[in-house]
Amino acid sequence: MPETSHLNVTGCFCPLPILLSVREMQNLTPGDLLELVGDDPAMLEDVPDWCDRAGHRLLRYVVEDDGSLRFLVEKGERAPARKRRAVEVGRRT
Repeated sequence: MPETSHLNVTGCFCPLPILLSVREMQNLTPGDLLELVGDDPAMLEDVPDWCDRAGHRLLRYVVEDDGSLRFLVEKGERAPARKRRAVEVGRRT
């Protein structure tokens, strides 16, 4: 049965909610859940983006009547492979 960890980042603003979430996820195993609660409106964009980049799954989120935000995130196996882009370096003549 998956473990559920709770992290309250109320009063913290970008980038702290994500940084603290990353730290908390390091203590979990794939399939475990993180319930994240905060009040930074930027979390509405930041949490889904972080889940996509890190390979986690955002199961749901709720905006409470008091404006607080509640997310339920399932820890993924690993971050998806990133596509590498070639960088062209200009020559000096």
